[in-house]
Amino acid sequence: MREAGRQFQIVLRSLWRGLRQWCGDSAYETYLACMKRRQGREVLSPAEFYVEQLNRKYSRPNRCC
Repeated sequence: MREAGRQFQIVLRSLWRGLRQWCGDSAYETYLACMKRRQGREVLSPAEFYVEQLNRKYSRPNRCC
């Protein structure tokens, strides 16, 4: 029975991670992991990262009509 509970926890954790990635909540953690591999570059603070993401998202032309 304990093994089934452990498997259920693993599935729930996996679903939670997938949901966080899908909605963008884990973007900063993903950025930090990427920057660890690229040594020598300056790491942005969470606030700077958020502003950079907004600038990147809204700097492109968006013509829906």
